[in-house]
Amino acid sequence: MADVIKADICVIGAGSAGLSIAAGASQMGARSVLIEKGRMGGDCLNYGCVPSKALLVAGRAAQAHHRAASLGVLFQPPEIDFQAVHDHVHDVIAGIAPVDSVERFEGLGVTVLKGEARFTGRQSVEAAGTRVEARRFVIATGSEPLVPPIPGLAETPYLTNETVFDLAERPEHLIVVGGGPIGCELGQAFRHLGAQVSLVEMAGLMPKDDPELVEVLRHRLLAEGLQVFEGAKVTAVQATGAGVRATLDQDGVERTI
Repeated sequence: MADVIKADICVIGAGSAGLSIAAGASQMGARSVLIEKGRMGGDCLNYGCVPSKALLVAGRAAQAHHRAASLGVLFQPPEIDFQAVHDHVHDVIAGIAPVDSVERFEGLGVTVLKGEARFTGRQSVEAAGTRVEARRFVIATGSEPLVPPIPGLAETPYLTNETVFDLAERPEHLIVVGGGPIGCELGQAFRHLGAQVSLVEMAGLMPKDDPELVEVLRHRLLAEGLQVFEGAKVTAVQATGAGVRATLDQDGVERTI
């Protein structure tokens, strides 16, 4: 028989939304349970906001010599220690992790279960050998990377936002598929740190944003040396001895990166 916990509210998912709800509910006196099968902090802490902004800060520092030249201050281009950049990103994650930890939330009075949640009824969930019976449930399970059905991709090594921050060696050339906010920030950060970057977007760059603002971004990315392919679909990828070959269809014209 599973252990039984009776609660006022059960939150499934310990990312930004789930943590906020569980903490707030507990502080207002509700009996709160929080269930998480992966890392506490979810995408924001581990794969999104925190590591991406830490990487951007490192990239901005690497670009300081460009901006300084216009002010009459000249110095040599920097030497990038990518292992140290990796360590910096993970140090930032580690510095914030205690705020999102099991220990902190248990200290707030929240019961934390580490495991996958499964509904067993309208008002019951099982996780980690425990059944939770609650008046209300909040599903805050977040997202996971969408791997597009590109021919050859399954047989080719690739990165997602959940693995790219584990790189301890700078890629010589990074192909970023998707020109939305995440693709743009990752592409710009890696370019600032010395990698060649090709950014491929089926529609236009940042398709949901104001066209005038997007034009400012497009101009900056091109000026910084990114290759930007808009209106381009990746039709195939293939692992090669030198890395990866991607075939694009851009307005009916086939090209290879």
